[in-house]
Amino acid sequence: MDTVANHVHVFEPQEWPFTEPSNAVAFTNQRVLRENHPVLTVFHDHDGEWQFMCGSEDPGECLIICLGCAYERDKTVGIVADLPSGWLAWRETVNDRWHREPYEQEQDDA
Repeated sequence: MDTVANHVHVFEPQEWPFTEPSNAVAFTNQRVLRENHPVLTVFHDHDGEWQFMCGSEDPGECLIICLGCAYERDKTVGIVADLPSGWLAWRETVNDRWHREPYEQEQDDA
């Protein structure tokens, strides 16, 4: 598992909901990271990596973020921290409940 350099997060260690370390590499996009769009779709990829997206992605705009920073930006993603690899979770708005389902791995990702 790839990690980023350790740095400080603004949450207590005991509230960490993921099994992966907080400095594990995750992915997001410019809309979430730089434009403060809400995370509406979460992928726990078949290879174990996490993606936190706003639901209107262009596949070419993935950016690296650490898992701890993704959680720090939106602690409601902790609700899906138990999402199995190969599953996705989505919601219509930040006030909606998360829906979950497995997704097919694309041939390019295999």
